[in-house]
Amino acid sequence: MLGKENASFSLLGLIIWLLASFFFLYEFFLRTFVGTIANQIMHDLALSPEMFALLGSAYYFAYALMQVPVGILTDKFGVRRILIFAILVCVISAFLFANAASFSQAFISRMMMGFGSSFAFVCLLVIAATWFPRKYFGFFVGASQFIGTMGPLLAAGPLAAVLVKSNGDWRTLLADIGIIGGILALLIFLFVKNKTQNREQILIFLKQKTPLIVNLKRLMQNPQAWAIAFYSALVYTSMALLGAIWGTTYLEACGLSQATASHMISLSWLGYAIGCLLLGAISDIAKRRRPVLIISAIIGIVTTIGITYFSVHSPFIYALLFFWLGIAAAGQSVAFAAIAEHVDLATKATALGLNNGTITLFSTFTPLITGLLISLSGKTHGAHLVPHDFTAGFSVMPLMYLLSLLISVFFIRETYCKPQKEPVYVKIDSLLKQSA
Repeated sequence: MLGKENASFSLLGLIIWLLASFFFLYEFFLRTFVGTIANQIMHDLALSPEMFALLGSAYYFAYALMQVPVGILTDKFGVRRILIFAILVCVISAFLFANAASFSQAFISRMMMGFGSSFAFVCLLVIAATWFPRKYFGFFVGASQFIGTMGPLLAAGPLAAVLVKSNGDWRTLLADIGIIGGILALLIFLFVKNKTQNREQILIFLKQKTPLIVNLKRLMQNPQAWAIAFYSALVYTSMALLGAIWGTTYLEACGLSQATASHMISLSWLGYAIGCLLLGAISDIAKRRRPVLIISAIIGIVTTIGITYFSVHSPFIYALLFFWLGIAAAGQSVAFAAIAEHVDLATKATALGLNNGTITLFSTFTPLITGLLISLSGKTHGAHLVPHDFTAGFSVMPLMYLLSLLISVFFIRETYCKPQKEPVYVKIDSLLKQSA
């Protein structure tokens, strides 16, 4: 799947990659907007903290379940059909959530959002792997996540500001987001194409074609794939916990206004966006993956300890902590490049799906556990929570970063930015010339 080492860039490839990146931005917005308007949703739908956590996790549950099938379906049907179908599901679910009158309706529409969104990132990785030179794959993974992360950034501070101007009418706002998604779906329909190989690019692999079940079994038995997938999940989940669900509510409990708290969350996503772009480039230039993974885990340990256990009374300190939390979580973007280098060609898309699915599975259940602990610690619900109520639930964050550090130090092998399971291949034209 990875492009040729010296393949050239094309304008069409860049356009397709940008459109797929904007879809990733769009689904990322849908993933995280509930955290910004948590109080409004909890009030309008009469939700307890446990119910709100379940609503937030509904997205991740559907998203996680689809990750391995997404890789298989993308390999089978191509990114064009998959992207068009996926964004239409997202658009429909946005309209449904905007009109939800009960928890069950909101829950179903959130699951639909997760289902449609589940295709975005894997399709984006496939586009980056097939349309661009292989040596730039790490950079394009980071650049893709940089663009995509503008979604949660917009879903934080800017969304809160627009919400104030619209007198808290989050339903109309979300319906407008659905219309924007429809426009993006039209652009994808008009411009996105599957990559075709010309005669000079076709490769003959000197190996028998293996059944899908054999490829899946081989992937499941690859310890490096699992180590990297667990690392990715552990290093990212704190961003899902704070950036998408509990961050704004926690900061409001600490005395910040909704607008200020939302801007802090925006800073965390900005740090994540910059980190994805920067760490991917540094890793590619240095031709090393493990040092970047290790440093990301260490930064995460420091920042989550600061957020969880220290009483911070300065918005500036909060800004620094949340920004560097985003940098730490960006380590998972380098992990995507690493897992692609640790598996063979036949299982690459599925491995990327496994990595993304593991991240999402952790992001599904961790907020549920955290929400339960917050509810047990708190005397009341919703806006009346105090900072101490979050301590027990948030304690999982430094623990997860500690585990990610141990995995990156002791279990993940360095790839030196090169595929570790290269197939033997020859060019058709070379064979024809030799036989002529």
